[in-house]
Amino acid sequence: MSSCSVKTLPQEIIIDILLRLPVKSLCRFRCVSKPWLALINDPHFVTSHLRHTNAHKLILASHSLYSVNHEATPIDEEVVAVDLDFPLKSIPRNDQVQIFGSCNGLLCIMPVPNVFFLFNPATREDKRIPEFQLTSLNYSSIHGFGYSEVIDDYKLVKVIVPSIVCVFSLRTGSWRRVKDCHYLYPVGASGTPLNGAIHWVLTRPGDGVANVVVAAFDLVEEVFKDISLPEALRDFGLFSLATGVLGGCLCVLHHHGDVRREFWVMKEYGVEKSWTKVLMQQPYHVLRPLCMWKNCKMLLAVNEQQLVLCNRRDGSCKDFVVFDMPLLFDADIYVESLVSPNYGNRN
Repeated sequence: MSSCSVKTLPQEIIIDILLRLPVKSLCRFRCVSKPWLALINDPHFVTSHLRHTNAHKLILASHSLYSVNHEATPIDEEVVAVDLDFPLKSIPRNDQVQIFGSCNGLLCIMPVPNVFFLFNPATREDKRIPEFQLTSLNYSSIHGFGYSEVIDDYKLVKVIVPSIVCVFSLRTGSWRRVKDCHYLYPVGASGTPLNGAIHWVLTRPGDGVANVVVAAFDLVEEVFKDISLPEALRDFGLFSLATGVLGGCLCVLHHHGDVRREFWVMKEYGVEKSWTKVLMQQPYHVLRPLCMWKNCKMLLAVNEQQLVLCNRRDGSCKDFVVFDMPLLFDADIYVESLVSPNYGNRN
């Protein structure tokens, strides 16, 4: 197409074309002209592009971060992991990089102990989260990262055992301490973001009885709300269960203990009666759902060293092999987006 014909295209058609392009192309097209740079960086364009995109990728975390374009790979073929650049990659480390949440293309990662970054693997942008003053104290803590569309803000939640709750807002770029809570925590567990809240399986002591629940931290009101577990899981211990998301639905799964061949999906968020059991033919010790794939396939992470495809129709499972990966790794899903970790200063 000649430059003359491009100039005659209506602006709305140009925008419609750009919205359909991958992030890598749009990052290059920022250099075409100042108007295109302003358009592609515009918050409304970024949001519209996010709503259009269906490009999800696996992110695998070991001593480095790896991206896997599983959706572009035929289902019966092995896939290759691409080693990513990420903040503080050059620093030698004994522990693996930790991922504390994935929302709209942003990952919350801890590349070295007690140092947190927000990182967009598609654009390679990052932002270091300032240290919270209580992190200098030697207390255990749990973390979760999520997004609320209602207030259009990304937040990192840090719960310092046993009761201190602190929230970092990406929009304001600052920490604040909110109302303390009184749960018992599985140390080190990452929260699951969904529907403007972050979810953990926690125990609420009361009346001499410890009640295991899904505790949802509302990112707008900044308070915890309880979601009842399926009746079949209420007798399991705190350290036996964990949360996840599959197809936009909240999941509860067995995280430790005896081998299991099932997990539970809440088909209607917040409705206790909508909990539904998902069965698999092959049992596992540790299981975490990642995404739906190829209509009826579930991609699952198991035992920190294996990926599995499970057919929802008959429960059959098969290994999903990724070339050149370390023996142990964590796994998550991210969407390729233009969302910037410098979100609070984007205007």
